[in-house]
Amino acid sequence: MFQSMKKKPFYTIKILLSYMKFYKLLEPFQIGKLNIRNRMIMPAMHLGASDDGFVNDKIIEFYRRRAEGGIGMIIIGGIAVSKRGASAPFMLSLADDKFIPGLKTLVDKVHQEGAKICAQLYHAGAYAYSKIIGEKAVSSSAIYSKFTHEIPRELTTAEVENEIEVITQAGKRAVEAGFDCVEILSSAGYLIDQFLSPLKNKRTDRYGGSTLEQRLTFPLELIQKMKKSYGDKIIIGCRLSGDDFVPGSNTYKEKKKIAQAYMRAGIEYLNVTGGWHETRIPQLPMDTPPAAFAYLAKEIRKVVEIPVFVSNRINEPMIAEQLLQDFYADAVCFGRPLVADPDFPRKIQNDAINQIRHCIGCNQGCFDSIFELKSLQCTINPLAMNELKMQEIKPATRSQKVCIIGAGPAGLEAARVLAINGHQVVIFERSSRIGGQINVAHVPPGREEIRRIIDYYQNQIKDLQIDLKLNTKIEMKEILNEKPDYIFIATGVNFKIPPVPGFDGNQNCNVCFADEALNGDIPIGKNIVIIGGAATGVETALWAAKKGAMSPNIARFLSFYGALESSEAMQRTFRGDRQVTIIEYLPKIGKSIGKSTKWVFLDEIKKLGINVITNADIIELKNNIVFYKIRSAPESDKDRILSISNVDNFILATGVIPNRSFGEELKEFIKNQNNSSKPKIKYIGDAKKVGTILDAVHSGFKTAFKLGKVR
Repeated sequence: MFQSMKKKPFYTIKILLSYMKFYKLLEPFQIGKLNIRNRMIMPAMHLGASDDGFVNDKIIEFYRRRAEGGIGMIIIGGIAVSKRGASAPFMLSLADDKFIPGLKTLVDKVHQEGAKICAQLYHAGAYAYSKIIGEKAVSSSAIYSKFTHEIPRELTTAEVENEIEVITQAGKRAVEAGFDCVEILSSAGYLIDQFLSPLKNKRTDRYGGSTLEQRLTFPLELIQKMKKSYGDKIIIGCRLSGDDFVPGSNTYKEKKKIAQAYMRAGIEYLNVTGGWHETRIPQLPMDTPPAAFAYLAKEIRKVVEIPVFVSNRINEPMIAEQLLQDFYADAVCFGRPLVADPDFPRKIQNDAINQIRHCIGCNQGCFDSIFELKSLQCTINPLAMNELKMQEIKPATRSQKVCIIGAGPAGLEAARVLAINGHQVVIFERSSRIGGQINVAHVPPGREEIRRIIDYYQNQIKDLQIDLKLNTKIEMKEILNEKPDYIFIATGVNFKIPPVPGFDGNQNCNVCFADEALNGDIPIGKNIVIIGGAATGVETALWAAKKGAMSPNIARFLSFYGALESSEAMQRTFRGDRQVTIIEYLPKIGKSIGKSTKWVFLDEIKKLGINVITNADIIELKNNIVFYKIRSAPESDKDRILSISNVDNFILATGVIPNRSFGEELKEFIKNQNNSSKPKIKYIGDAKKVGTILDAVHSGFKTAFKLGKVR
């Protein structure tokens, strides 16, 4: 069901949403004696914003804003139970009583907005980095961690008992801070998973053994101790991996038994997620189908009698409602969707679905920023983790007139912010549609959700009554006739063409830019060479390799009726018939791709059989042949000229530079005018500095925000 839903055009989803009734999603429900106002949950997300474990105003306002937006319950975390248990810097902590007052303030703020609040008790075990915690990480056994690339120290029996006490005491502090729930962390490969897994637990004491029942000893003793200490004062839940997705570890079949054991021990809800951090099955990137792992929650819900939450890649209200109606779960977790739009629940409640600023699953801000040791950001919501900025906006003495040249993401975001803050905006766009490079970025398979950005801004332009001039040959006199106070130049990029013979297409070769190929402006043959292996080159190569593959719907039809064997039908959906090669100057491809997504792309490159040539100096393109040398070749072969013949298309992904030509001409034109009042020119987005979609949106926001708000 969800596979076919992903392939629907976005206008179809919009029509369906306008008729959908959210019977279940908006319905209150109970966990034990705790009443929750709807079935929408915000799961724990690392924000990377704590000061030495303490809550600060930035974190409080981030969560308060989500509570104000109508979410049923917020799970805070992970909150480290000890320094040893932390796996990342800037984590919140429950390791000491000194953290209680700040957390109590957070709890009170969330409660004031009508939401419930839960503390996730975090112990990374072997997933903690020794450089961060200042000692060797600990685990069930001294087994190499593929996540940290370190070998942890095996806990002694007495130390295991002490870790149980440490986690229990952290939960007690959560009770004192006023939390409604605590959530133990039995997921993602963290400490409890390390005791449960036959791969990681090689112990010979009572906390180990060859059977699942023996390996359950650690979490069951923990639950029992927590229940005895404060089970009558707070709800105790659990974040549970529905399948480790690691060969040789626990599958969904074992997880059902674990879920039953947890329920019998007194766990009051199960928050079901996907696999471990070290799994090779993508859990969160954009090309993971919506609700791909919902079946894990459904399997567990069949065997327990407590509420079950469903998680991972559920960004669409319609899908969430359907999951609840079809008995997959009792509540739905929305993490990144609430980062993108804190009012996500309220907009569902108010029948304003088309106003939702949808998470696109890009991971640029929420995960890649964390990997870079920065606090959380969001590509399409510049105010995520910057909510306090709204209190800092300066008053504007009068409404400013702003002309924006270019309707890409930077120009569109600037226009939105300016209009909201009371300024007059006119957007000039030479093409027939808004979106700029987004119109190309959403073309490769698995990247369709980027299109959501365009949908959002189209609705904003309509609702804010922004003056948009499409198909406009932009004349400098026409712009000045608007009498603007400011002109924002959002003209994007120009493509770089390296000075290599044949790159200009003049030597009997079919040469085009990546955006021309992706737009369908150029017919693509069977033997393709992509020149450049950064993000654009990699995505274009994947697009070319998959082009012509059988659609999943056709494969299902042929398999269902026996026209093709299921395995053969599925195989035909993986790729088309093209031979694709990437030639890259650097030693590795994918340099500009974020860490959370790069490994997925590189795995796909291998699985699809795309040929990758690195350390390459291209000498010439001529007569449909590319000639090149390999810099890393042995000394005896360094001057050897290699070639690929019979190339149908050379696709250039050789980088871009800011397009400032119109801006510079406009500056000169204004300079020569006799008017005493001359508009100020500001470059935004790629026209200012080439970057990601996040960089473009944030650039537009910041520049517009500085003009202040008309009171």
